[in-house]
Amino acid sequence: MKSDISEESKIKWDHFLSGDNDAYKWLYKTYIQILFSYGNRFTKDTEIIKDCIQEIFTFIYKSRHKLVVPDNVKVYLMVSLKNKLIRTLQKKEFYKSYESDATEAVQFALEPTVEEEYIEYEDCIQQRQRIEEILSVLTSRQREIIYYRYIQELDLDEICELMDLNYQSAKNLIQRSLKKIRDHYDGSFESFLLLLFLIS
Repeated sequence: MKSDISEESKIKWDHFLSGDNDAYKWLYKTYIQILFSYGNRFTKDTEIIKDCIQEIFTFIYKSRHKLVVPDNVKVYLMVSLKNKLIRTLQKKEFYKSYESDATEAVQFALEPTVEEEYIEYEDCIQQRQRIEEILSVLTSRQREIIYYRYIQELDLDEICELMDLNYQSAKNLIQRSLKKIRDHYDGSFESFLLLLFLIS
């Protein structure tokens, strides 16, 4: 399914570059909610997120004659939104920089938002607290890479593009993140991911 959507997105993008406005509308409708949820990982200011998304799609439309079809439309849009958000937040002096794990000026949130239809209320509260405890031991960059790799199911090359890392650094960061999770979670990593997926 993931690869089907990815391929369809590339086809629609190509049609959009050729002047197909319906393809442009399809891209917007397909990715608007994905991008909004992603932007919410960096800031809770919904107006900033909406404005940045609108600016990205406006730029894409105006620049379509100079653009090419990206290898992965979703990653291209996520990179664009991340960069736009960081620049916007820096201008508003919410954050100083996004240089390294040491400063972690822009915090990436991987927070549980519990939905009761998945788990009974009492269990839900306990699971939320447990996941929060585990996530709290991860750095912002570690939470970010876990989100990309296991929630968004991106490959390492795509993650490198999003996080501005080389391949080996991305692998090392994933391994350090997994070790921390396993050190603090008694169950299997698969069960941790299932819980995280259900309540993220």
